[in-house]
Amino acid sequence: MPSEEHHVFFEALNGQSLLQTMQRLEPWLDRNKVRPLELRHIVTPSGAVELQLTFKTRHEASLFEQAFCQVDAA
Repeated sequence: MPSEEHHVFFEALNGQSLLQTMQRLEPWLDRNKVRPLELRHIVTPSGAVELQLTFKTRHEASLFEQAFCQVDAA
């Protein structure tokens, strides 16, 4: 049976580089024993860093989202 993949899209804090962002994420990933299957990044024309992380399970993706992704309240 093929494994599912769960994607999380994440924008770095305003003005943070990819290196600074990874330095912020790594301790959490290590502490929670979570490893993304894949990490892609782009730097937008305005200089913002955007990441796409792919996790093996929905649970891992949800944990990451809760820790790092802000959802705008309507």
